[in-house]
Amino acid sequence: MDARLAFWTVAFVDLVAAAALAVRGVALARRGELVRHARSMRAAALLVALFLAAYVGKLALLGREALATWSPAAIGVLRFHELCVLAMLLAGGAALALGRRLARGAPLAREAAGSAAPSPTRRLHRLAGRTAVGGAVLGAATAALVLAGMYARAQLVDLPALARAERAAQEAP
Repeated sequence: MDARLAFWTVAFVDLVAAAALAVRGVALARRGELVRHARSMRAAALLVALFLAAYVGKLALLGREALATWSPAAIGVLRFHELCVLAMLLAGGAALALGRRLARGAPLAREAAGSAAPSPTRRLHRLAGRTAVGGAVLGAATAALVLAGMYARAQLVDLPALARAERAAQEAP
């Protein structure tokens, strides 16, 4: 296993952990455990931030992936994965900012118990959060596909359908 593949394997574990923490955070919010919800979401955000810092280092030390060796289908999966991650980053950043605004200005416990109508900020926070969690879960699922392709190209696993697609892409003019 080369350094790039090792990096992406660790990154996959990081993304799955971040997505799991985010899903747990949603469950906590639904139960009204808002302090634990916030803690879980901050932990997920920390894992994402650690990945971003590591990715910058990976680019500096190892460079980009050689996409010329990938099939069009594999590149399509990668691009969809990147869109999911972008949605997670943008919506997650918005949800984090809105959550901090709510924590400073609104009694969250009263709102969560339903004793007051949800504020526009709270509604936006929920929408951004749902989008971010969806992006994280889809990002983790598609990361598994991307990583499987990387393992297959490195001949660490045998995926016949992927191997056929890769050969066809290399033989095409």
